[in-house]
Amino acid sequence: MKACLYARYSTEMQREQSIEDQFRVAERIAERHGFTVVAKFADQAISGGTTQRPQYQRMLTAARRHEFDMIVAEDTSRLWRNLAEQSPRLAELSDLGVHVVTHDLDTRHESAEIMGAVGGAMASAYRKEIGRRTRRGLEGKARAGKSAGGKSYGYTSAADAGTEQRVIDPDQATIVRRIFEMYADGSSAKTIAATLNREGVPSPGSTWARSSRRRRGWLCSAIHGDPVRGTGILNNDCYRGVVVWNRSRWIRSAADSANRRAVANPKSEWVEHKDESLRIVSDELWQRVKSRQRQRAHSVGVRVKAGLSKKAAATGREPRHVFSGWLTCSECGARFTMVNARAYGCASYANGRACTNSRLVRRDLVEDRLLAGIRSTLGCDEVLDEIERRVRKALAADRKVKPDLRRIADLKDQLDNLVSAIAMGGMRSSPAIGRKLAEVESELERLESVRAEPTVVPLVTGLRARIRAAVARLPRLLEKDPERARAALRDAGLGPQITLRPAADGPYLNAEIDLEILPLMAVCNKVSESMVAGDRLPNNIFVDL
Repeated sequence: MKACLYARYSTEMQREQSIEDQFRVAERIAERHGFTVVAKFADQAISGGTTQRPQYQRMLTAARRHEFDMIVAEDTSRLWRNLAEQSPRLAELSDLGVHVVTHDLDTRHESAEIMGAVGGAMASAYRKEIGRRTRRGLEGKARAGKSAGGKSYGYTSAADAGTEQRVIDPDQATIVRRIFEMYADGSSAKTIAATLNREGVPSPGSTWARSSRRRRGWLCSAIHGDPVRGTGILNNDCYRGVVVWNRSRWIRSAADSANRRAVANPKSEWVEHKDESLRIVSDELWQRVKSRQRQRAHSVGVRVKAGLSKKAAATGREPRHVFSGWLTCSECGARFTMVNARAYGCASYANGRACTNSRLVRRDLVEDRLLAGIRSTLGCDEVLDEIERRVRKALAADRKVKPDLRRIADLKDQLDNLVSAIAMGGMRSSPAIGRKLAEVESELERLESVRAEPTVVPLVTGLRARIRAAVARLPRLLEKDPERARAALRDAGLGPQITLRPAADGPYLNAEIDLEILPLMAVCNKVSESMVAGDRLPNNIFVDL
């Protein structure tokens, strides 16, 4: 039997040697069962609570190609620490005929379903317990006046300083004071960012493990931040010698721990203490900045109430122009936004010169050229033939329904095992067993309700006419009703973005428009998005601007 080995450790604080140690244990397991190792996969410093692990995904891809029969790891927690991923993945691997063998699980055995559910629940609970204990320890440090970790521009972190306290970085502190002084004297955050980028001053994220876009330079958002949440250079209380911990917390997704959202904590839960050794700006300069922020906030508030704000985000209205929000910079991935009354430009370049794409393009030119390209492409019979073929294929696949007899039999075996285990009394109080029992019963009921139907190739009627009608409506809607024009473009199959790329032979931009069949399928039949998401047509539209 061919097998692959998988190893993983969670954080950068753990040793890389851990991978070799895990492989050594996994090799012994494979040797004991007579497996032949044909591949190895390892993820370093990545939590088992997320599916966003490159080597893990490569391993699953190889399993789907049937490159091996077994996945061997030291224990199941190396593979998963999240039941939301473990359960469906074990089911998929079972359907593929690929087994998982570790110290605590062997899916070749009948008891694997029960042991996998219990082990997965324990691994998931242990991960949450680690988070709770870590937060408890950080709170203790904060209440003791010590650094609770994290990086802040203007300081050398406690870990890098070799002490339990962060210390001021003299060079960065000079930049912090300069930013405060420029803003207090009337410069905008955008002007400050552009000045620092022009002078080549390293940005806060230039040495951190951040995305490439953030490493390119200063953005005005890194300077003005959010005064309410305390983010941004101008709102960091540390600069006035006040350390605040627990202003907000991150809540991770139950399905994938890599996805998280920030939630503000009530002020009663904050932990604050003064530390004059961390002061970078004077109280007088801090108050000047806060006073200007309040003045600007009041000014914007008056404009919003009067309906004069030019910022869509401030008033909550839809984009004013038909292609706003659709245009994307090929160089940095930021949106192209209206940078003045007439032209679109890269938002990253406009908000601090954090992108190299400085080219502007007139709004009227964008609308005229893109509309012409869309109408020309979607008026081509070959493209419409391909759209109809794709839609028919997807609809036929959706209607080809038959009961999964193998899965039904497997679920009935699982149900018998679970009922037997509960009847024995040994696992009656386990919440994991209760959840697993409910899941099995629900899935079994759903599968048994399915009745086999003959495969029917559906007729796609009216689709071609609908697309042409949507395109024909565009000219008169562009100025009168941009939102209806956007809806017409989506009805015609326009994809989620239009990429603007600098031309190699002159100061121009080329536009690449993706077409999707998802909105077109909705015209013919209500099909679940998961069936066709990302199914792009090969006939992309290219337009010179």
